[in-house]
Amino acid sequence: MQKPTRNWPIIFIASLGLFLVYLFQDYLNFFTAVQFKGWRISYIGTDYLPKEYRLEFVVNKTLRYLLNDLLSILLIHGIFLKKRYTDFAFVLMLFGLVVLLPLYFYLYFASIDGFSSMISHLHRIILNPVLMMLLIPALLYQQSQEKR
Repeated sequence: MQKPTRNWPIIFIASLGLFLVYLFQDYLNFFTAVQFKGWRISYIGTDYLPKEYRLEFVVNKTLRYLLNDLLSILLIHGIFLKKRYTDFAFVLMLFGLVVLLPLYFYLYFASIDGFSSMISHLHRIILNPVLMMLLIPALLYQQSQEKR
């Protein structure tokens, strides 16, 4: 009997989890509940971010990063069912956690002139599972090349 090429329950659970994280991102971010000058802090610039809220900001963004990437790894595992692909996705997640996330926090808190657009794009790449979603077509291509 041939091994199934995908595990649909895992794919469903991971996809549902990613959708729910996106849908409830404001509720997952405890930081947005804090009011400052009548504005939700997550929607105003760093000029108005009091220093005492930076730790909460870092913790919440890190938790969201981990949730998104772990669910993405689960999705990759469900699609490919190959340990080496899952391991590679995990290494990519660690790279983001150790290199990209600290870079994002540095640029965000430093508020360097002219970097606001880059910070916005970096935010999308890191905190949304963009790298992991780009990994899926790359792994599909890799898998098709292995079959040749």
